[in-house]
Amino acid sequence: MRIAQLSDLHLVPPPGRLYGRVDTAAALATALTRLLALDPWPDLLLFSGDLVDRGNPEDYAYLAHCLTPLPFPYRLMPGNHDCREALMAAFPGQDWARPRCHQRVATPTGVLLLLDTVVPGEEGGWVDQDSLAWLEAACPAEGRVLLFMHHPPFAIGIPGMDAIACRGSDLLTHWLERHPNVEAVLCGHVHRSVSTTFAGRPALTAPAPAHQIALDFTAPPRDLAYTLEPGGFLLHLWQPGAPLLTHLVPCQAAAVQRYADLEPQ
Repeated sequence: MRIAQLSDLHLVPPPGRLYGRVDTAAALATALTRLLALDPWPDLLLFSGDLVDRGNPEDYAYLAHCLTPLPFPYRLMPGNHDCREALMAAFPGQDWARPRCHQRVATPTGVLLLLDTVVPGEEGGWVDQDSLAWLEAACPAEGRVLLFMHHPPFAIGIPGMDAIACRGSDLLTHWLERHPNVEAVLCGHVHRSVSTTFAGRPALTAPAPAHQIALDFTAPPRDLAYTLEPGGFLLHLWQPGAPLLTHLVPCQAAAVQRYADLEPQ
C-alpha cells in the first residue's frame, strides 16, 4: 500500500483567500498535481482533517468538485474546522460510522482506523469513551493496523498547538497497550511535519499544502502564528513484511537531474 496523507487544506473556494491572502485552492491544486505525477500513483489518498475552513456546504461542494477527477480512491476525516453534518452530506459515498465521522478502511496490507476526534465548537480534540468503544469494535484482533486522527494526542513543543491538542491521551495509551498490532499514530492539525513516539509507536503529524504553523517554541499559547513555508504531504509505504516507511513530499515539484547524465569532472 502507498498511502498519501494530505492534511489541513483549510479550503476556501476561489476567488476567496484564507485570511485574505492565503490561496488554499491553488495550494490544493498544486498538491493534487504532484500526487498525480507520482509513479506509481498512491493506492489511497487520505485527508486527515480541516478539509475546509468555514465548514459550510458550498465549500465542501467545491472540494468534491476538485476531487472528482482523481484516478485513485480517497478517504476523508474531519478536523476542528469541519462540520460533520455538512461533510457527510457532501460525501455520502464515504463509509461514515454515524453520528461521528469515524471510518474503518480495509486494505491488502491491513486496516486503517480513521478516528474522529472533533469536539464541536472547540479547537482541541478529545478521545472519549465513545471513541474507545468504536476503536474496540473496529480494530481487528490480528493483522496490521494504522491509526489516523486529526488532533495529535502528544505534545509537539509549540505552545499554541499544544493548547489545542487532543484530550484523553491516557485513555488512548491504555487502549493501545491492549492492541499491539496498531503500528503507528498518524495525525494532522499541526501544519508541520513532526515525528516522535506515542505509547511506544511511531507518531507523526503531516504538513499542510498551503500554510504551516510557525516554528516558535517560546511564544505564549495565545500568540500562535502561521508562515508561508513550502507546503507538503506524507507518503506512507506500508508493504507486507516491512515496517511502515514515510516520506515527506513537497507539494511543489522541482527538476530532477540524474547523476548518470552529469558531465565528468
